[in-house]
Amino acid sequence: MRPPRLLPAAIVVVVLSVPGAAQTEPPGFVLWSAADLAQRNAALAERIRPDGSARETLADYGNPSGAHRFRFIRRDADGAPEQYAHIEDVVFIQSGAGTLVVGGELVDRAGGVGEYRGSDITGGVRYPVGAGDVIHIPADTPHRYLVPEGGHVTYMLVRHPAFTGEPVARADAPELDFDPPGFAMWSAAELDRRNAALAARIGPDRSSRETLADYGNPTGAHRFRFIHRDADGVPEIHDEIIDVVLIQSGAGQLLVGGEMLDRDGSRGSGIAGGMRHPVAAGDVLHIPAKTPHGYLVPEGGHVTYVLVRTPAYVP
Repeated sequence: MRPPRLLPAAIVVVVLSVPGAAQTEPPGFVLWSAADLAQRNAALAERIRPDGSARETLADYGNPSGAHRFRFIRRDADGAPEQYAHIEDVVFIQSGAGTLVVGGELVDRAGGVGEYRGSDITGGVRYPVGAGDVIHIPADTPHRYLVPEGGHVTYMLVRHPAFTGEPVARADAPELDFDPPGFAMWSAAELDRRNAALAARIGPDRSSRETLADYGNPTGAHRFRFIHRDADGVPEIHDEIIDVVLIQSGAGQLLVGGEMLDRDGSRGSGIAGGMRHPVAAGDVLHIPAKTPHGYLVPEGGHVTYVLVRTPAYVP
């Protein structure tokens, strides 16, 4: 396979969303670097509310259901139990440690229009969580975060629309062994082990990958992939899918935007006029639908990332 043709591109600094600013149109490409998230976490720590939490909206598509929304949340105390009938939570733990209680039933459930709160959860399962963990909480599932005295947990929350269609079984979809059904969690330590295993089975294109979870969406959305690259990737574009990416290890660049050359389905031979953005471990990326993109890896380096495929928002 010949390498993709990468035409001249600018190196730019990504302008991040401004907390509190009105969202007038869907977000374009956004990169939240590990350093930026650490600064935002420190800022949140200075404005903790009486309930022991602080938060900001990073990006919002304006979906009336509350889905397609990116939030950054810090908790210095236990969170209130929650349940959302039509929204799946995808969570990247940024710092701190605590416990996630998930499943069971809400005690004193109150609310409406698919969003509920409670005073506690009965019958839930407890999972320890820490920095670098990736979590999927299915729709209509009670959950809450517990924080030890004097501790904190900070996380990026990506609100997915629930998948309600007829699921399509894929051969590479693993059987998840979590309780409750639909829940999934990959700890930072487990991702490190999986990364080492992927590095040992690099293919001819200098990459390897595995499917972490697949919820059967025929468009390819609602799919979690883990990818290791030791060389530049083939340029891609997805008309119906938003890529949400957590860089797990290594460093490189993302070439994004511009025009796909010689497009054949979701692939192409190169990208003309895109922009190059440095990416490294701990960064979180938002790549909108219909946007050409390709990963660039320096000689002798690598980049490994969790790819969460989110259905594109159609107003």
